[in-house]
Amino acid sequence: MDASGRKRNLGEVYIPIPAIIRKNFPDFFPHRDKIFNLHVPSNEILSSRICQDKNKAIMTYPNKALSDWLLRKVLKLNEGELLTYNKLKILGIDSVRITKIDKTNYKIDFSRIGSFNEFIEFCN
Repeated sequence: MDASGRKRNLGEVYIPIPAIIRKNFPDFFPHRDKIFNLHVPSNEILSSRICQDKNKAIMTYPNKALSDWLLRKVLKLNEGELLTYNKLKILGIDSVRITKIDKTNYKIDFSRIGSFNEFIEFCN
């Protein structure tokens, strides 16, 4: 797969930011390409930034840091193994929740099944 004209590494992942969140909370995240700290439940801090057109995603530096934490350490997936919604249902989660601590620090955690839909209803 291609990533801006270069070969994509299997460990490159991002967290999509739904349009409704970008619309309703436009100043929640720093501006695109501004580095911020993403605190994960394992007490690690991942250097992160908003990326893609229309600020649609969160990625980490190095890019593989997110997949190492989320896919390998937490979800225990093998390199190249696909994460499916069925696997998330087995774990009882359907999304991540990001909490703003201050202008440069954010906390990420998992949300139980149904919480994303509840949040979307709240936004509407």
